[in-house]
Amino acid sequence: MRAVHPLVAPGVRFLRLVGAEPWQVVVSHGVLGVAAAVLVATPAPGAWVAAAVLLQVRTLLDNLDGALARVTGRVTELGRYLDTGVDFLVNACLFVALAFQGPVVAAACAFLVLTFVLSYDFNAERLYREAHGETAAAPPAPGPSQSDSPAPRPAPGWTAPRPAPGSPALRAFRGLYTTLLAPQDRLVRGLERRLLESAAEAPLEKVSAEKRRSWWGIGSTAALVNLGLSTQHLVLGVCLVVGKPFAYVWLVLAQGVYLVIVLSLRYLLHRRRWRSAT
Repeated sequence: MRAVHPLVAPGVRFLRLVGAEPWQVVVSHGVLGVAAAVLVATPAPGAWVAAAVLLQVRTLLDNLDGALARVTGRVTELGRYLDTGVDFLVNACLFVALAFQGPVVAAACAFLVLTFVLSYDFNAERLYREAHGETAAAPPAPGPSQSDSPAPRPAPGWTAPRPAPGSPALRAFRGLYTTLLAPQDRLVRGLERRLLESAAEAPLEKVSAEKRRSWWGIGSTAALVNLGLSTQHLVLGVCLVVGKPFAYVWLVLAQGVYLVIVLSLRYLLHRRRWRSAT
């Protein structure tokens, strides 16, 4: 991300100069992602290197679309859902391509694990901001500070403005989010609530603000948000360059184990600390 961040500001200036719309940037990095998936499915090391390069270019564009929308005042509900939906579809295409390089069941399981890890990544940041009083009325447009997070889908509980009627794209991508991603957001937030209540041995309403800030602290949050989409594309790119694309599948499955370890350690440490304090 240190390599990507310095490119965001000049990238936005260039996009404004050529008159690019944020949605065009989203569609462009979606096309690059699908093209990378096609190359991943091709059993040729040269194609894999090209796919790795496309994925890094896609990462840059994925960091530019929201920044461009914010700078130009063109943050829209369609843009939020479109970015989320495109990322989801590109990930699906990439894992279909990886299924050509190894066991299909492993690739399918890894796709499900990655989707859940990215949901935890997104919600961990949102919960941290809420606990520390940084929540805005609506989620900010993605910028450099959010670039390693999954697509900035609307925050749970945020009521979007009524969309313009007759927008098939908005209905389609909002439906994709509502059907596939919103349930995961609710699952993550529900799991977080139950873990906190169990560790604190009290209902959430009676858990102090200090304990909430400790539970959603910088340590556990950083341990999760560093698994964002930019990191995923970088790791997959390395696997492609060294000629072991399917190794990424095993690494994603390992991330599922890592997630369980992080959550378990946080739970045990906080429960022990709070019990000893009473």
